[in-house]
Amino acid sequence: KQWYQRRVRAPMTMLVPDHIIPPEFFTVVPIERGQKQSSMVTIFSLWNTMLGTSLLCMPAAMLHSGLILGILVVLGVGAITCYTAVITVQVTMDIQQLDIFRNSPLEFVDVIEYYMPAPAAKVALAAGSSSFLGALVVFWILLSNFTYGTGVTVGNMVSGNFTPAGGSLAGAVCDAYNASYTCFDTDNVTSLVEGESVGAADWGVWSHKTVPIYIILILFPLCCLKSATVLSKFNSLGVVCIAMTVTFVITKAALWGPNITITDTSNYLYVYPAYIDFNKLSGTLTLSFFIHNAVVALVRNNAQPKNNKRDVTVAFIMVALTYGLVGTLFMVTYPLPKCCIANVTSQLLFDNISLNDLMVFFAKIFQIFQLITVYPTVNFVLRSQLFLGVFKDPFCSYKHVVVFNVLTILICVLVSMFFPKVNTVIRYVGSVAGLAYVFFFPCFVYLLHCYKNNTLTWYSAVGHGFLILLGLLNLISQPINFSDYLSHSNSTNLTSLV
Repeated sequence: KQWYQRRVRAPMTMLVPDHIIPPEFFTVVPIERGQKQSSMVTIFSLWNTMLGTSLLCMPAAMLHSGLILGILVVLGVGAITCYTAVITVQVTMDIQQLDIFRNSPLEFVDVIEYYMPAPAAKVALAAGSSSFLGALVVFWILLSNFTYGTGVTVGNMVSGNFTPAGGSLAGAVCDAYNASYTCFDTDNVTSLVEGESVGAADWGVWSHKTVPIYIILILFPLCCLKSATVLSKFNSLGVVCIAMTVTFVITKAALWGPNITITDTSNYLYVYPAYIDFNKLSGTLTLSFFIHNAVVALVRNNAQPKNNKRDVTVAFIMVALTYGLVGTLFMVTYPLPKCCIANVTSQLLFDNISLNDLMVFFAKIFQIFQLITVYPTVNFVLRSQLFLGVFKDPFCSYKHVVVFNVLTILICVLVSMFFPKVNTVIRYVGSVAGLAYVFFFPCFVYLLHCYKNNTLTWYSAVGHGFLILLGLLNLISQPINFSDYLSHSNSTNLTSLV
């Protein structure tokens, strides 16, 4: 889209062609292009776009910060990312008022190119693209996990081996795919752990290694479509899946009741009030709150542009509350050793629940259908951005599209087969993309904007420089397990989020 905009100067006007990514791809209700939307629709579109796969691994991520510190980190990262999103919108809307841009809708990357040398826009494009590629990898891992688990459950139903989960644990297991696994070396705890031994070899007909390959048959043809407009009509399914996940966690929490201690370190229900590996949560949250490359498109059709800052802030508050609610409730009420939450292979809360739990079964079916529609849509956005930036054409040819899809799907399949750790992928991608698009560019461009308008102050420069430093430290800290440097070993064995 930027290629078209740079070739238009006031008072000329030029319609952006249909093959350029429209903001309607992100909305939760269908709207016509150019149609105005209420603040409520804007807020829920922002909320729906930010909330996603991170919700399912939030308990595991928060466990590495401890109960109290985890909540504070969610609020802190939410506040910082909200602020940088607000200044992203503010600067873009200010530049939009200039005569040369008045008739061409801008994106933040155009503002970056306006204030900074051309290579900066390329870096921003690369950062945004990395976040989309990371999302595709996570989608494939989730789709593989949910498809495999659903297939096992259906197989049990057909063979007559299905017994709905219940009892005192209400479906809780340490690892749904490994009945013998326990992360707490206590005999009386081991006797509590229930699970399903799926019995499939790594390379069996239906296994964690082969299901990611089968998914190619469904998604590859969809990814070759010239336009993903039809698939984008299913955006509202995201709201359904989020509602189901939140309802599921609240229901399980009500059935389990409180199962936590923050004083008795020898108890298998012990959770640290604060833990030193909080960098794992901050990396996850950087991508969880990442909307900075789409926020301008989402608020552009707001019927009351003066409310953009308020609407963005409200959306971020809703997202922070949703993440905090799911992560805290699951962590506080889960009735088995808390280390099970962090050490399950996929790092997903669904894998701490029996495969025979009907709520999880139906939730996974909805998630599968939504992922089948959202993966080609995000793939289309990534493809269009890269092709437009490299070839100046968002489609080029079917040969280019096929080669692109082969490369992206190959990456997704290999990661799903050999490193299916959702939270780890999210936090590394989030810290890399976030350094550029959440911390550096919004803060630096804002300072340049203030300088040009003679409103820059020294304390503003220091404050925004500090935010950029936080983003850099967040990235550098991701490979580090600070707990490894403690003089004592911790009893909860939180080792899986490497």
